[in-house]
Amino acid sequence: MELDALMIRLKSLARVALPAAFALLAGVPGVSGAASDAVRDAFMQALAAIERGEAPPRSAALQRYILAPYLDAAAVRRLIARDRPEADDAWRAFRAAHPDHVENRDLQREWWRSLARRQAWATLWAEVPADVSVVDLQCARLRAGLETGQDPAVLVPQIQAAFKTGRSMPSACDRPFEWLAARGGRPSSLVIERFERALAANEFGLSRFLLKMLPENERAPYARRLALRTAPATAIPALRDAPPATLPWDDLFSGWNRWVAADADAAQRMAPRLAGWDRLTEAQRAAIWNAVGLRLSWRREPAALTAFARAGLASDDERVHEWRVRAALWAGEFEKADRWLAVLPATLMADPRWRYWRARVDEKRKGLDSARGDYQLLLSANNVYALLAAERLGVALVPQPHPGAPLNPAVQKAFNDDPAVQRMRELHALDLRPRFNLEWFAFFAGRDMPTYDQLSQFAFAQGWWVNGVASSTSARIFDDFERLYPRPYDALVARAAAESGLPAALIYGLIRQESLYEPRARSHANAYGLMQLLLPTARGVAQRHNLPRPDVEALYQPARNVALGARYLAERFQRFDGQWMPAIASYNAGAGAVDRWLPETPKDADIWMENVPYNETRNYIGKLMWHQAVYAWLSTGEPQRATAALRPVTAPQRP
Repeated sequence: MELDALMIRLKSLARVALPAAFALLAGVPGVSGAASDAVRDAFMQALAAIERGEAPPRSAALQRYILAPYLDAAAVRRLIARDRPEADDAWRAFRAAHPDHVENRDLQREWWRSLARRQAWATLWAEVPADVSVVDLQCARLRAGLETGQDPAVLVPQIQAAFKTGRSMPSACDRPFEWLAARGGRPSSLVIERFERALAANEFGLSRFLLKMLPENERAPYARRLALRTAPATAIPALRDAPPATLPWDDLFSGWNRWVAADADAAQRMAPRLAGWDRLTEAQRAAIWNAVGLRLSWRREPAALTAFARAGLASDDERVHEWRVRAALWAGEFEKADRWLAVLPATLMADPRWRYWRARVDEKRKGLDSARGDYQLLLSANNVYALLAAERLGVALVPQPHPGAPLNPAVQKAFNDDPAVQRMRELHALDLRPRFNLEWFAFFAGRDMPTYDQLSQFAFAQGWWVNGVASSTSARIFDDFERLYPRPYDALVARAAAESGLPAALIYGLIRQESLYEPRARSHANAYGLMQLLLPTARGVAQRHNLPRPDVEALYQPARNVALGARYLAERFQRFDGQWMPAIASYNAGAGAVDRWLPETPKDADIWMENVPYNETRNYIGKLMWHQAVYAWLSTGEPQRATAALRPVTAPQRP
C-alpha cells in the first residue's frame, strides 16, 4: 500500500538527524538540484496520480529529486482531505521529517479541519492553540472544548471573546454560542457590544439578527441606529423631526453617505435642512456638504463647487481636499482651485501630483513665467508629472535613473546555491506557481534592504519578473530603469507594433503595467497573459482580424497574447478617434465607463485625466504614459515628449 510506503519513508526521515535529512533533500554533492526532463515528467505524473488518489511507484531518481517532499506532502494532503484517521500519524511524521517545509502551515490547518469533521475533539483541543487566528478553527476549538468537558471558567471568556466579533461567524460556532446563552453568559451588554461592531462593519444582516436577542424594551434605540444606516431616506428626516437625547452621529453620517450615493438629487434637496440643524457641530455641517460635493464631483457636475464652498475650507478628509480642487479644475474655476490648493495638508502637497497642479493653476492665473520654477523642480520626479511639467515648459524630458548597488558576486552565488532557490527553479519550470510563491515568500521574508537589492537582481536574471519588482520595491529602488524595464519579448513586441500600428514602447509599457511580464498571469476577473485579455474579448479580436480562435492556454502564449492585445488596444484608439488618454483608460475601465466621462467640448487632457473618477484608472493612465516614455528613451536614447498623449479630450464624433 502507498500509505504504508509513505509512513515508512516519513518515519525513516524523521529518525535521521536534521542536517543529514536536509542534505538529502537539498541536493548536496552527488545529488543534482537541476533535474532532467525525464525526472520532471515523472514528478508531474506522480503528483497528478497522488492528487487523483492513486499510489504511483517512485523511482530512485524521483526519490532523490529536490521536489520529492512535495509528493509526500501531496499524499498527506490527500489523506487529510479524505478524513482518514491515518492522516494523523502521516501528518506528524511529515512534520517531523520536514519541519521547515513551506506547505506545513496549510497542511496543519487542513488537518485541524479534518479533526473537526471527524469529531476528533480531544486531539483537536490538544493541537489547536488558543490564539489561533483563523475564524473557523477558533470555532472548532471552542466546540472541542465543550465536547471534551473543559473547565467552564476557561471556556466562557473564550467563547465570549469569539462572540463579540462584528462579523458573521461560521456554523461551527453555533453550538458554543448556544451553550453560552444557556449558561447565562450572553447578557444584553455583550449582545450590544457585538451589535456595535457589526453596525460599524456594515454587517446589517447580523445587526438585525442581534437585535432579536435583546429584550423588546431595549431594542428601540438600536433599531433606530440600524435604520439610519440602512434606510436613511426615511430614517434621517424622522431623526431630524424627533431627535433623541444623544445624537448617533456616526450612524447618521454613514446613512447620509449611503443616501447621497443612492440618490444624490434627493440628498441635495435634504442637505440644507440637515446641515442647518442646530444639533450639529460646524464640523458635522461641513461633512454633510462635503459628502454631497464628493458625489457630484465624481459626476463632474457644477453644483459640486457650491456644495464644497458651503462646507468651508477646513476638512480632515483627504478626498475632500483632492476632489474640490479637481472640481474647480474641471469647471475652469482657477481662483477657487488656488484657494483650495493653499490649504492642502502637507502630506498631499509633497506629492508631485499636487505640486504639478499648484504650478498649473499658477500658470493659469499669472502666466508661464510665474510657474516656470515649480515646473522645473518637477522634471526630476521620474513619473507622469515630470512629463506633464516638461510639456508645459515646451521641452523634452530625459528620465533620471538611480541605479541600485552593483551586483555582488558572493551574494549572488549564495542565492544560486541555496536549496530554496533550487526548488524555486524547478517549481517555476514546472509552472507550479502556488508552490513557487510559498517558497519565494519564505525565502524573501525578513531580509534587509541591501539584500533585497541583490535579490531583485537575482530574480530578474532568472526571469522571475514579478519577484524582481517586489524585491526592488522592498529595497526602495524605483528608478533603476535598466533593471525595472526589461525587454524579454523584443521580437514579438516589434512584430505586434508593426501589425497594429502602435509604438512598441506603448505595448511594452502596457505589458509591464498589466502583468509585470508574467506570461501566465491571471487576474481575479479571469484576464489572462501578458496583456491581461478576457477570453471573450480575445476571441472577438481574433474573429475581427481573421486570427485563430484562442482558448485560455493560447492566451498564456506570449506571441498569441501580444498579437491579440496590441490589436485590441489599436481598436481602442480607433474607437476614441485616436485620443491617447480615452483609449488607454478604456483598456482598464471599459469603453462604456469612458464614454460617460467624455465632455462634449474639448477639455485639457491633464485636467480630464485628473477628473477620472476611478482611482485605479486615473493612476493607470499616468503610469502608462510614464512607462511608454521610459521604454522609448531606453530604446532610442532620445529625450521624450508626451505631446501625442495630451491632445485635448472630447467625445468622438459619431456618424
